[in-house]
Amino acid sequence: MEHELVDIEPCTDNCARLLEAGEHIALMVSPGNPYFSVSRLAILFQWAAQEIKHVDIVVSDLQMTEATYLARGLMDNEARKKARADVRQMASRIRRARQAAGDPDLRVSEFEDWTDNPEYRRAHAYVQHAMQDPAYRALCRQGTRDAAKARMPAAWQPTEQHITKGLIHTEKALPFAINAVGILGASQTVTAYSRPAAQFTYFFTQDSAFRAFPGQGYIGVRAREQEGKAPSDRKG
Repeated sequence: MEHELVDIEPCTDNCARLLEAGEHIALMVSPGNPYFSVSRLAILFQWAAQEIKHVDIVVSDLQMTEATYLARGLMDNEARKKARADVRQMASRIRRARQAAGDPDLRVSEFEDWTDNPEYRRAHAYVQHAMQDPAYRALCRQGTRDAAKARMPAAWQPTEQHITKGLIHTEKALPFAINAVGILGASQTVTAYSRPAAQFTYFFTQDSAFRAFPGQGYIGVRAREQEGKAPSDRKG
């Protein structure tokens, strides 16, 4: 499989093999993350539609997006207001990116749409069990801390309460990282985000106490910029 449109960072050799099989991919997208512009989304959609049989786009829901801002110390009302605006903006970006990519055959949903799915519930219970392990829970909290600090002043630090509120984003996304194959009814699949996160790659490491479900892979995928090939985000 050629990757002229994107740069791929497989978590393991097996994840690379699952991607090469080209059966299914679940692309995770986060409202409020400036990386996910219309132009980059269009490139990702175009690549996925060309190379992979079945494509799902799974978008962070309102609760998850709000949690991101709570982790940065925003008050509840302000975090909810900003999250609502971000979710609306991302829906617009996805529509325009899809058009720019030639209206490919892909399914768009939010994480919240799957929370009653039996395979989601099974994976979520497994995630909660993993989080009872002190070492893994510390890894998750560090990941939330790093994400919260990413767009804040250098000297700013989240409180432990901020981190606890922000953890909901990871808790809701993790089932798709470790069991999208079951949740989405695929024979095998890879879940993808812009960059691999340690609290996700943990489940694909050979000596980890908790492992991803059979047939599941995880990769980082980033669009290669192509100036003039896709619309800007001015109307985002």
